[in-house]
Amino acid sequence: MSGKYVLLENKGHIAYVTLNRPERLNAVNPPMQHELFETLNGIMADDNAWVVIMSGAGGRAFCAGMDLKWRTENPGVDAGTSGPLGSGYMSDPVRPGPVGSLPTQFWKPIVAAVEGYAVGGGMEITLQCDVVVASESAQFGVPEIRNVGGFPGGGGIYRLPRQVPYKVAMWMLLSGQFMTAQYMASIGYVNEVVPSDKLMETAEKYANTLVQNAPLGVQASKEVALRSLDMPLDYGPSAWQLQWGAPTARMRASEDAEESRRAWLEKRPAVYKGR
Repeated sequence: MSGKYVLLENKGHIAYVTLNRPERLNAVNPPMQHELFETLNGIMADDNAWVVIMSGAGGRAFCAGMDLKWRTENPGVDAGTSGPLGSGYMSDPVRPGPVGSLPTQFWKPIVAAVEGYAVGGGMEITLQCDVVVASESAQFGVPEIRNVGGFPGGGGIYRLPRQVPYKVAMWMLLSGQFMTAQYMASIGYVNEVVPSDKLMETAEKYANTLVQNAPLGVQASKEVALRSLDMPLDYGPSAWQLQWGAPTARMRASEDAEESRRAWLEKRPAVYKGR
């Protein structure tokens, strides 16, 4: 269900999530953060939603980060409308925190369609997306060192060095400078750069490719890949031993897994049901 600051539209197996504060370049305030978590947790529970496309309203920005003016403009308003931080200041599936701007156990793939600025908290959101399609005018950055004298506190300080080359991550974190979409594509962070009028069409191309695959297999692949990043490969218990249970059991026992095998043997397109 759509909220005031986060819009949701479902078309087939694709959930379209739009950050909706265009007058503030879709900067995130506490109520918007709460709506974003509620929306994504709802999508995760919706068996008919297999892929997410996330974009920003207004055409000027995907998301310009946290709304630094909100607290001064709303004196006395309880910022707790975004919910308490995760336990021990860690993010979790239902509450935001320093290791995630989005729910940390969201296993459905997210395609980010980035127009304009994806900076600060906006960049951190893209760090939790799985595919990034950007317009030619898009810019990426973590300017916290310049505008708050610190570092990105929604997971960027941890995720950025894991997703771009070390020297690039350090330059972005320590300088606060923005990077073009073309540069971010050249280092493998952006999947494709397209003209603005082709942005959503291209994002849908990626999403439609993903929905052709078994949804439980897609989700299990994402979960195992992310959970195993910091696990050992050849020292017990290995990443495979730890992931063979719950993350893959549902996939392996699913109707879709059997349908995938039959379709391949019968040389026909598979028809998946998400179970």
